[in-house]
Amino acid sequence: MAQDLLSAEYMTMIATGIIVGTGARISTIKEDTRQYPSYPNGVFINVVTGLIAATIGAVFPITLLTKNFVGVSFLMLAVQQFRDVRKTERESLNDLEKTEFTPRGSAYIDGIAKTFESRNYLALICSLLSVTVMLLVPGDHWLLEVPLGVVIPFIALYLLRRCTKGKKIGDFTDVKLAVIRFEGSMLYVDDIPVTNVGLPEAQELLLQEGIGVMISPRTVGGQVALANYGQRQTVIHEAARTFGLKRYLYMRRDFRQGRFCFAIVPIRRDEGALLELVAEVPLLESTRKSERLRNSEGLPPSKGD
Repeated sequence: MAQDLLSAEYMTMIATGIIVGTGARISTIKEDTRQYPSYPNGVFINVVTGLIAATIGAVFPITLLTKNFVGVSFLMLAVQQFRDVRKTERESLNDLEKTEFTPRGSAYIDGIAKTFESRNYLALICSLLSVTVMLLVPGDHWLLEVPLGVVIPFIALYLLRRCTKGKKIGDFTDVKLAVIRFEGSMLYVDDIPVTNVGLPEAQELLLQEGIGVMISPRTVGGQVALANYGQRQTVIHEAARTFGLKRYLYMRRDFRQGRFCFAIVPIRRDEGALLELVAEVPLLESTRKSERLRNSEGLPPSKGD
């Protein structure tokens, strides 16, 4: 049994599965100025956990084929540990909340933690599928087995990513620049009164260096999403963290039309990039509602959800 497990054929299959699964995990790490992780240590941790997941998925079919049920039990236990990935990531981000001027919020942290866990499962599925495909090819045809063991998992990865990909703020809202003005000491962003700013120095800074953003929902579902405080907090956090916060950040929701606006004095002033960032902010899972349930409550269909 040990000889079969360590044979060149099985080792080649396992190695191919590990490479495919790890490559799949690396392809899901989108490193940019908005999405976490965006630092070397965070990326390294994700690659290592993806490698572990790929190893589990690659070895699993071989242990079943060789009737190594002790190994199967061990692998099942290892899969359970991936739940700790979500827990660890949630605890880590919660600890960092104390250092953030504008916190992420519990809803955003929960979404990030779930995403990390699910992407490890993508790596596991791709490596498992790679080895399984190679095992199902009859005969000893390496020139056929290896290409199929690489191509088919990445096709599955493409389909899975389309199924699991969440929506963004820009999918159901219109994001545009807004005018910052004052009527007396009242700060307005377009026509929405935001807050009372009494200091003349603060008013001058907002007028000279501030940027106003108006987010208008196109659908009923968009109004429901923007009504969620966690969703609005996510937008504010990403704007402040990406562009820096020189001094002020005010936000307000228009209860009549469901609009949401904010005014910010950023360190890095780039109006176009700020609008693009806001449009790319993910729609949190906690704010989503299925079309079927919405229709059962008598609400009109919404293409933006």
